[in-house]
Amino acid sequence: MSYIDIQNLNFAYHPKRPILKNVSLLVDKGQWIAILGHNGSGKSTLAKTMVGLLDPDSGTIVIDGITLSGETVYEIRKKIGIVFQNPDNQFVGVTVRDDIAFGMENLGFPQAEMLKKIDFYAEKVGMKAYLDKEPAELSGGQKQRVAIAGILAMQMDVIIFDEATSMLDPTARKELMDYIRQLHNEGLTIIMITHDIEEALWADRLVIVKNGEIFRQGSREELLKEPDMFIEAGLELPVELQISNALKKRNLLSVEMEEHLWESSLKK
Repeated sequence: MSYIDIQNLNFAYHPKRPILKNVSLLVDKGQWIAILGHNGSGKSTLAKTMVGLLDPDSGTIVIDGITLSGETVYEIRKKIGIVFQNPDNQFVGVTVRDDIAFGMENLGFPQAEMLKKIDFYAEKVGMKAYLDKEPAELSGGQKQRVAIAGILAMQMDVIIFDEATSMLDPTARKELMDYIRQLHNEGLTIIMITHDIEEALWADRLVIVKNGEIFRQGSREELLKEPDMFIEAGLELPVELQISNALKKRNLLSVEMEEHLWESSLKK
């Protein structure tokens, strides 16, 4: 049985403008999937329904055998956490220490255990030296790391990154992506919400959303063989794949050159 089982999910902010249309999705424990789509495709709305921030109009979300509902939402939030796009919007503590403690306090962790976890997970994300710092003293990438530490401290099984790199500079973005890969290698289930194909290619599996529906899904190697499909979904190809696609259409692409361009676009 899949760790996350979403079936026939529908959601609309307005009855005449559905955002999600009969979305079904399975995620196994330990997977890294990228939910990829153009702006307004419904991918972030899907993420918010998974953690109970939005109530679907119909359909079911089952996480680790528990069906998400008003009665089970707090149990679900012990299993799955989300890191948002804007780090300032997710920093709720006066200091780094307070922020990491926030979720554990809500879950009723004993004080002694909480203090140990604050130190342990702050060190794990490279933020132990900043525990008494205020949010204004941190960079965007550091705030994202604090958010991750707070989720890890609650011992969650799944982390959703909802466009979490989009407001970071290239260096901070690369650092965060490297850390996400480390978390995945340690066994955490990762769901990455993004409109960036290059970022999505770090994942094992891609789920492409178009106009509120699952348009295509598969391994990155499978989907990279159909570059026009990304364009059809309203996505911009990485430069390497633009070159590969243009040369292929003119019958100027050798097998060796195609493999080189694919390898250049992959992150693993």
